[in-house]
Amino acid sequence: MKIAHRLAHVKPSLTLAVTAKAAELKAQGHDIISFGAGEPDFNTPQPIIDAAKKALDEGKTKYTPVPGLMALRESIAKWYHRHFGVEASADEVIVATGGKQVLYNAMMSILNPGDVVLIPSPYWLSYPAMANLCGAEVKYIETTKEENFLLTAAQLDEALAKDPQALLVLNSPCNPTGQAYDADRLAQIADVLRRYPDVSIIWDNIYASLVYDGFKHVELTKIAPDLHDRVITTGGFSKSFAMTGWRLGFAIAHKDRIKAMSSIQSHSTSNATSFAQYGAIAALELDDSVIENMRLTFEGRKNIICEEIAKIEGISCLAPKGAFYVLLDCTKFCNIEKAGLSIHDDVELAKFLLEKGHVSTVPGSAFGAFGHLRLSFALDEKSIVEGIRRIGKALESLR
Repeated sequence: MKIAHRLAHVKPSLTLAVTAKAAELKAQGHDIISFGAGEPDFNTPQPIIDAAKKALDEGKTKYTPVPGLMALRESIAKWYHRHFGVEASADEVIVATGGKQVLYNAMMSILNPGDVVLIPSPYWLSYPAMANLCGAEVKYIETTKEENFLLTAAQLDEALAKDPQALLVLNSPCNPTGQAYDADRLAQIADVLRRYPDVSIIWDNIYASLVYDGFKHVELTKIAPDLHDRVITTGGFSKSFAMTGWRLGFAIAHKDRIKAMSSIQSHSTSNATSFAQYGAIAALELDDSVIENMRLTFEGRKNIICEEIAKIEGISCLAPKGAFYVLLDCTKFCNIEKAGLSIHDDVELAKFLLEKGHVSTVPGSAFGAFGHLRLSFALDEKSIVEGIRRIGKALESLR
């Protein structure tokens, strides 16, 4: 069977074995607590559902323009300006079938084979896969815990000196770390970018509305409006509006970039689902209190999971500024030989916790965070407390 050569550069998911084992244990009747979910556990707000139903009842089930309904693109531009202070017009917006398609379209519209993509590590696992599918070369910039897993201006300057025409991918708040760039850090990064005029930037802010402890999300193009024409801002409805299954993402960029992305999309999926787009319009018209209530719930869960983790000797995490993940440092438990048990990395540790503690986590090495585990706190408080207790008990057996 012939398989395209480009797939040789796309690594299979490191989580498949853990996921399969979790499903097997569940089928056997075991109570498995999963910290793996990358989606809110809330139902989609009812006004969004009602708007989609209304669209269906009114027969709004035909093709829409490839880049999305004009009314939705206008709503996204207005919402973006109202929340983040950055002006955009409808012709600078595209709507796609999920945030992933927006990101892929963005990379496809920029990258040629052999181009370099710079990705700070830890990173969302699909960034390098998408870049590789475009034929690009991925170069990681290793961030440190001391810098809150955030890219520094000095690191960026060093990387761009070697690859002054690279594509830079920034994610804030970040999956898997939950860390985010503040205004000072972004200003320093912008100063570096100004010295390299051929660099393009993908700015993924899909978790921008989910920030905690008074942290204020800041847009790169708000800090540096002169970089507007080089930045593709990507976002979506899945995280902040609890609309994961609706598959709606969007990008904001220079109108010529949007045209290029639309051209690519016209030969893949065409438009996003018509009636889902009407639901998205309703989402952007929701009272801010609806999203704020979800944000406050996540903030409470963030506090609980960090408090429970702090009780366990030998593991730690940085309190996230946003998103709904903690990156658990488990390096002390990734080199264990005891009573016939061998754990040499975070993948084997995740399997051990699943089998011993009936807790499902995501190995950090899937995100370039070796010796770590990613835990989502998009689950109820009782499950969070019990799940961390199980992790602590399982780790205690390794001491």
